Amino acid sequence: MSKSAASLVIATFLMGSTVGSVSAATPASGKSCTKVGQSSVVNSMKFTCVKSGAKLMWNQGTSSGSTIGNFPGMQKISLSSFANLAQLALTNAENAVPAINPPSTVKTSTVSKNSLANFLAASTPLKFSFFGPTPLSETGSNRAGALSLVTSDHRAVYRSQNAIPPWAVGFKLVTTDPQGRFIVATSATGDPGQPYAWRLAYKEQAGIWKYQSISGVSHPDNGQKNFDEVSLGAPGTYSIRLEFVAMTTFYGLGLSDSPSSVTPLLTSPQVRVAVLGDSWVTPSFSEVGPVHDWDGYPGALSWLSGWNVISAGVRGQGYLQPAGNETYKDRVVRDLVPQNPSVIIFTGSSNDHLFPDQQIADEMGRDIQTLQKADPDVLIIVCSPYENGGDQKAPGQSKAMQAQAKSLGVPYIDFINLPLFDQSNNGQHQLSNGHPTRFGSSYIAKELLTEIAALK
Repeated sequence: MSKSAASLVIATFLMGSTVGSVSAATPASGKSCTKVGQSSVVNSMKFTCVKSGAKLMWNQGTSSGSTIGNFPGMQKISLSSFANLAQLALTNAENAVPAINPPSTVKTSTVSKNSLANFLAASTPLKFSFFGPTPLSETGSNRAGALSLVTSDHRAVYRSQNAIPPWAVGFKLVTTDPQGRFIVATSATGDPGQPYAWRLAYKEQAGIWKYQSISGVSHPDNGQKNFDEVSLGAPGTYSIRLEFVAMTTFYGLGLSDSPSSVTPLLTSPQVRVAVLGDSWVTPSFSEVGPVHDWDGYPGALSWLSGWNVISAGVRGQGYLQPAGNETYKDRVVRDLVPQNPSVIIFTGSSNDHLFPDQQIADEMGRDIQTLQKADPDVLIIVCSPYENGGDQKAPGQSKAMQAQAKSLGVPYIDFINLPLFDQSNNGQHQLSNGHPTRFGSSYIAKELLTEIAALK
């Protein structure tokens, strides 16, 4: 099935927006509110009522999507419709992680400035498609028109910055430039001196998606704006996806052609799927060789499914095991509900292995009930831990979690009894030091998609 046909099916399955608006006093970050999960849009910023300690207050706000996003609003979807979409994705030959294509006629080189005729700002309405959380508009005078997940004035898409995922920008480019050139302008708002990287995925009009390199283009986070000239090798029609790490600021594109040469990559809405988890979601990698944050299994799932997969993982965390002074319960409503997901996938964590099985399952149940209260329309799916973790405790944990999910009417995917894999059947190097490799991430994504397709 072609992507256009799949898009028509998605449009058929999806229903209208169910996000409620609050009619009370104008919200602002930190001000009190009255009901968890309610939201209000003010000046293109969407504020959501969250619980912080014993208080209800408006969160820091995210872009409502009315100016920079293509398809704002949460879309309700049933389990059967979502399973059908997964089955369609599995049969769509165009859904694949991009091929590695070195050497290539496509080249990227760092230049001192935008030397091309035009510049298209990142926040220009209806020019780009966004993958991952909806980015925020920068407000500083030296960042006007730029977008990021963590801004220079300390706003962020998630309160937990440990969980902020990679994101991406997609567009189509029709270029008459003899070398097919455009310039990508970026900087970062992470730890000064640390590198950040963005990566180019591209597709010629009738070709397949390819990566120009696996590791991408790296720059130091020194507060400077960087310009990278991409040469596609020839004029033509191209699909482009720029994959960023979490702290990347995207300013826009330098163009030889007019801004009208750029249009959004997507022409219909993606299903928004959020994944709550630990370092397998973040992701963490222990393998030797080039790798990028988009190589985690949520990134691979986005390529294999055509969905917008929004990851929210914190290293070392679980339902009961804290990391960053939080557990899953602190993040699921506060960070994920404002992203307007149609589906939230809870994943098990081997970090909880020191706690009793039933205690883990009970905490998971409370987290699910909290989410159901905050957002009754979101579809919830629960996954067991992905592997035993070496102590053989996971089967008992999975059994208790499955019983709890069943009592709440929530579908459950049991990777322990499948089994997905463990350290003893790692012949294809799916795991390295307890974490998925790049290959393993694609394997997990394919198996997860297959299990979703089997849900009823």
